[in-house]
Amino acid sequence: MESTKSDSNGPGVSIVQANKSSDPANAMSGTLAQTSFIAAFLSTPDATARTDGLLAGFLAGAFVGAIIQAPVSNNYGRKIANTAAATIAIIAGALQAGSVNIGMLLFARVLCGIGAGMVITNSPVYMSEVAPPHARGLLVGLQGVGIVSAYIGCSVCALAFSFVNTSYQWRLTFVVLTAAAVLHLCSLFLLPESPRWLMEKGREEEARSVLEYLHRTEGDPDATFAHAEANQIKAQVESEKDLPKGYVYIFTTPHLRKRAFCAILLWVMGQGTGITAIANLIPTLMGGLGFGTTMQLALGLVWCICAILGCFVNVSLMDRLGRVRLLVIGGFSNAAILSVMAALIKYYLNTSHLSGVNAAVALYFIFGFFFTSTIECTAYVYGSEIWPTHLRSEGSTIAYASFFANAIAYSAPVAVALDNIGWKFYMVFVAVTVSSTIAIWLYFPETKHLTLEEINAKFGDKVALEFRDAVATEMVNDTTPGEKSV
Repeated sequence: MESTKSDSNGPGVSIVQANKSSDPANAMSGTLAQTSFIAAFLSTPDATARTDGLLAGFLAGAFVGAIIQAPVSNNYGRKIANTAAATIAIIAGALQAGSVNIGMLLFARVLCGIGAGMVITNSPVYMSEVAPPHARGLLVGLQGVGIVSAYIGCSVCALAFSFVNTSYQWRLTFVVLTAAAVLHLCSLFLLPESPRWLMEKGREEEARSVLEYLHRTEGDPDATFAHAEANQIKAQVESEKDLPKGYVYIFTTPHLRKRAFCAILLWVMGQGTGITAIANLIPTLMGGLGFGTTMQLALGLVWCICAILGCFVNVSLMDRLGRVRLLVIGGFSNAAILSVMAALIKYYLNTSHLSGVNAAVALYFIFGFFFTSTIECTAYVYGSEIWPTHLRSEGSTIAYASFFANAIAYSAPVAVALDNIGWKFYMVFVAVTVSSTIAIWLYFPETKHLTLEEINAKFGDKVALEFRDAVATEMVNDTTPGEKSV
């Protein structure tokens, strides 16, 4: 049996889901630099506070969305949770495009965040449950590719529409965002339900059918791998069906509390680098370095391109080097880059020293590349795969609640902080990143190449059926003397 062929349907399903997860992404980054938007909403004395509110409102909504997706996903399925998220994103996109005052826009941003939080939290749960073990890092990591792709799309829109000389110029990006959310909703018809969720709900035949569809390959025409995986999933689900559920159970049970700590710390480090704060303000930060509006938007696009190149590096390395090693390399390398960036900003911001300013700009691009090549996709994978099936939605909620809470903590004050303390704010990122990376290095177990059920053993759980035993049993059952040998 050869289960590593790439002719199964799992990659295609995961790619569609990864692209879906990017649809309600934060479109505000380039919009903040557009002249028509500034004239409509940011020409008041409280412009800095409004900027922080628009960014933080999205993240606050996403925090709520991350929490409410768990009961929807558990009770009604991963696809229904995504359907709800897509519907919310469509409504929010239309409201943003049609906003007539700052209050309406803030409400729409919060609503957009709820949809984004739901889909960003639910997508890695789904993808981890449909991906085969040997390629789970690659396929679940495509979520990061999808999200950065959305940033590229928003940056392209902001730059292209900056040449449209009308008062509704800024609205066009949100029109595109709404169309993307509609495509997201339509794409749900292409996807099967999670086989692990189906098995948990007693729909065994449907679960086995989905696994055969996803994991049958040319090297395994009898789907021995899929049948063995189904047997392992069934055994694990049956062993867990009478266990308690909920957040209280997670935080009062040692092996689950360790997972929760890992999920929280994962994004304390990831967001502690300042990646979301910097990504959302790239055009604005470039304006602070002396560039005009068009160049701000163009450089923001270049930054996103560097970031997505890093994502492709990340997904290609994750199943080779391992999750923990990449997180540690990324944490320390980004802390070093941020330190140099802070020094350059301290000495060369608002000066005529062009080489210093250019070096600072270059480091923004290097920072984006190094973050996405080591941390971005890895964190999405690790935060979802470490949880047992019956608690995966709650566990993913803990991970992404940490994601959005930390994003709020660093993004909400970023405009004010950069105005008041400048380069010193970067040193906050450095301190948080270094300390949390050390903890990850010492505490996180490695998960590469393990089935989701085998990962349980890394945290001290009992594995109901080892995958190698499930495969051996299935091969014996499938082999008839004198006919075939898988």
